[in-house]
Amino acid sequence: MLDVGSSRYLRFVWGDAASFGTAAYWIAQYLLAFGTTRPRHLALGSSLAEETIACLLGGYGIPAEMALAAFLALRREGLLTSPGSIEAIEEVLRAPLSYGAEHRRYRFANQRAARVAAALKFFSRQPPLPQEPLRLRDALLQLPGVGYKTASWIVRNHTGTDEVAIVDIHLQRAGLAAGFFDSGWRLPKDYLLFERAFLLFAKAGSVPAAGLDMLIWDQMRRVHRNTPSTVHPEPGVGIPIETLFPAVPSRATPVA
Repeated sequence: MLDVGSSRYLRFVWGDAASFGTAAYWIAQYLLAFGTTRPRHLALGSSLAEETIACLLGGYGIPAEMALAAFLALRREGLLTSPGSIEAIEEVLRAPLSYGAEHRRYRFANQRAARVAAALKFFSRQPPLPQEPLRLRDALLQLPGVGYKTASWIVRNHTGTDEVAIVDIHLQRAGLAAGFFDSGWRLPKDYLLFERAFLLFAKAGSVPAAGLDMLIWDQMRRVHRNTPSTVHPEPGVGIPIETLFPAVPSRATPVA
């Protein structure tokens, strides 16, 4: 049972750890991947400013690999060290980017160029930001295009904290299927409810929230790409591993 506050409780069934999508499955997968250790190298950037830009370039509709390619391209061009023009940033984002063995174009180049430029200006003028994770997240919410999800992503990567969660569509689907999210909750309105429930779930499983949400994100996106839309895990039951194709990897290798 998870106490999500205001006298609200969520009951969920742990289920079979060998069935994809159960609550027990996710905890077992973390232990198989990392044991009792914490995952390393969550950060994409070498500073808070770089981490912010890396996360601003990702998000809904942009594969993690494409976002990383865009970030590295801007870094190579020296556009992350000081405030620059939107036009210069957009020019780099509009050029074909390496995506695996292919070259593809980045979506939303104009929008994200404006957000990157605004972030660079913000960090050039801003006094030192709070170190405490939740206060840092609040400060980052001032940035254009940054809501709770993106701010949490930045803070999780930069600090490695277990005090925030990146509640995206993958984590939302996983939590609903496993039963530790309420089907009546909606994003972004109920973001903090989702987050609290997830953090309590990770605590109940005795694993770090920062690593668990990364692992769930990675496996869910892989399964979503390769599993028919008619296949859904049932709460407490899940999907037998052998029905998934390709097999769900036993170790996570996430980008975010």
